[in-house]
Amino acid sequence: MAITIVTDSGADIPSELVKSLGIVVIPLTLSFEDKSYRDGVDLTSDEFYDKLINEAIMPTTSQPSVGEFIEVYKKLKKSSNQILSIHISAKLSGTFNSATQAATEENLGDSIKIVDSKQASIGLGFCVIAAAEAVSKGASLEEATAVAESTSDRTNTFILFDTLKYLEKGGRIGRAGALLGSVLQLKPILTLDNGEITTKSKIRTLRKGIQTLETFTEQCGDLERAAVLYTTDSTEASNLASRIGNKFTTDSKPLVIRLSPAVGTHGGPGVIGVICVNA
Repeated sequence: MAITIVTDSGADIPSELVKSLGIVVIPLTLSFEDKSYRDGVDLTSDEFYDKLINEAIMPTTSQPSVGEFIEVYKKLKKSSNQILSIHISAKLSGTFNSATQAATEENLGDSIKIVDSKQASIGLGFCVIAAAEAVSKGASLEEATAVAESTSDRTNTFILFDTLKYLEKGGRIGRAGALLGSVLQLKPILTLDNGEITTKSKIRTLRKGIQTLETFTEQCGDLERAAVLYTTDSTEASNLASRIGNKFTTDSKPLVIRLSPAVGTHGGPGVIGVICVNA
């Protein structure tokens, strides 16, 4: 029975994996005032971060509409018997709700499973990749759903922010928290707790922050998957990835992922982080 995996561009899955695993990615929308771009389609990462750093306009993001999901689901019904749609945390985006409404309007019933990953970026991506790999090996819709949910439950996120300005402007944290971090010159390491952003640690320097990311990763024990994320400093990300590469139970190596515009909008320049899945 044919099963198609659907996700959104907040998953930050490398394009080669999207293609090889047959994953369908619905783009989020990124806007600079009245100019809108489809994430990963109309604006490259280099163009986006140049605009983010050098222009005074603060971008905004929005989830795919119900209509966009309906269009995708209608098309897939012609080629797939079932759909597994896995999306960015419902506490961070309305994407999951758009998918749910679209499935209801299309009367997809038992032919679709919609999963709130409770993750973001490649944390979501790892759930999607694991489910797609399971499907490629013959897993049923229910089995692939269970794989995605298990992966989410074993995922740890540690993100070091150079500034909280972009999270505050995007409504992901309160103004008081952002102001406090600025006044005290703190660089927070944030995590996701049941899909919601919470503070893991507060660090005063970038160097100490990166050391702390490495420590948190070590504390996770043996790893099944991992990735180092960045927005503007690929060299630091690659160096960190090489240092955590010995934690795997397989021959895998950490991915190095540049946050997509839709996710990077809320992080801003200078972000570096680790997302890992316990074995």
